[in-house]
Amino acid sequence: MEGERDGKEERDRLSDLPDLVLLHVLKFMSTKQAVQTCVLSTRWKDLWKGVTTLALNSSDFATAPRFSEFLSCVLSHRNDSVSLHNLDLRRKGCVEPELLNRVMSYAVSHDVQSLTIEFNLYLKLGFKLHPCIFSCRTLTYLKLSIWAIPSMTELPNSLQLPALHSLHLEYVTFTADDSGCADPFSTCPMLNTLVLDQCNLHRDAKFLCISNSNLSSLTIASTIQEVDYKIVLSTPNLSSLSITRYPIHQVSACDLSYLEQVNIDVEAHFHTNSERTHLALISWLEVLASYVKIMVLSSSTLKVLSSSGSTMSQLPCFVRLKSLKLKMKSSSYISDEEVSRIVECLVRNSPLVEVDIIDC
Repeated sequence: MEGERDGKEERDRLSDLPDLVLLHVLKFMSTKQAVQTCVLSTRWKDLWKGVTTLALNSSDFATAPRFSEFLSCVLSHRNDSVSLHNLDLRRKGCVEPELLNRVMSYAVSHDVQSLTIEFNLYLKLGFKLHPCIFSCRTLTYLKLSIWAIPSMTELPNSLQLPALHSLHLEYVTFTADDSGCADPFSTCPMLNTLVLDQCNLHRDAKFLCISNSNLSSLTIASTIQEVDYKIVLSTPNLSSLSITRYPIHQVSACDLSYLEQVNIDVEAHFHTNSERTHLALISWLEVLASYVKIMVLSSSTLKVLSSSGSTMSQLPCFVRLKSLKLKMKSSSYISDEEVSRIVECLVRNSPLVEVDIIDC
């Protein structure tokens, strides 16, 4: 009886679990770890092929070519009848464009819902990113961060993504129509969150129109484009706006009555750009002044505002402002007197504003 009891204790209880349970466990592993389970026993040999989440990071591989080889192998041997819900690929170093296009096509053909691509890409003459990802009907989350050499990744005129809720774009170029206006987001009816970081306009385009009646959260970071372009907001349900790093854009907007909070953390990239940054920041504040209720400013933003002697006369009146929060760093090169002057000007027509200073 004792020997029988010992045999039961040595039994592989994990392998006895149903496939659905084991696949759920594999979902929380990296894809490399999930594939490695195939050596455990015959029970596990092909189990990884049915996972609906693939997550690969080049930091888990000794060399970049091994990463690419492993990724190709996974796509070739995965169960082709199983949908791919989540795909997360991050690689340092350049990847072959053909492999990236294969990944895109595979994801779309397997009804991908969440897609994160962070790659460096060496572009060959005449190469274009496969357009299928920009018309995927199942996609709800998309992050594209593709640093392309020698040129940036070019997007189509419009994004046909009817189920997309969240979009994060880095290092991409928007294509404009004959009028010089790029309007890529109006065809994404479910879009709720949009992040644009270091995005440019193609050739001689002059306007980037962010037009979407459902959008509630927008983040705009710096551009690496030397030529200024204007951002036109047509986002009537926007409630949260963040502006970061080095804005050089001018801006105009429709009615922003639902706007609650604005976070601004900008700085002048170079001394020669301080005036451009200052003018762009004033342009944003003028557009937002009639709507924003909560405004969060970094110490570097206050420094940009104080960089011009005419700042006080340029600052608009914030008629709905209820809360002003200042995130101050100990290394910020701005005096208490300058901060007090700017705050006094910002709240001059809003006597009930609550001012909070936050040490960071």
